[in-house]
Amino acid sequence: MSADQPGPASGGPATFVNTFTLRTTPEEFEDVFARTARFMERQPGFLGYTLVRHLEQPHSYVNIARWSDVASFRAAVGQSDFRPHAEALRAISTSSSDLYLERRSATGEAR
Repeated sequence: MSADQPGPASGGPATFVNTFTLRTTPEEFEDVFARTARFMERQPGFLGYTLVRHLEQPHSYVNIARWSDVASFRAAVGQSDFRPHAEALRAISTSSSDLYLERRSATGEAR
């Protein structure tokens, strides 16, 4: 296991966390989300994402997306081409989101 690595005091990698509560089926949501993810994957500064579904509440999801910096994230969501993706997700879910700066991280080895 690696030691904890301190993150930058300011700037640096940003993490966008978005929670979703569905008004549709999980299958439809995942299809709409996949189209949005493909759009984001093409944006400068995008590092990756993880979409997770709640184990006991299948209509609850969390997306954790990593960006090289806050400016890259804001540029991506500020594009007019992003608007249809946001509207499609809002049509089938409610969400709450926040943007975080990385402070510490650790990785583990498989056992």
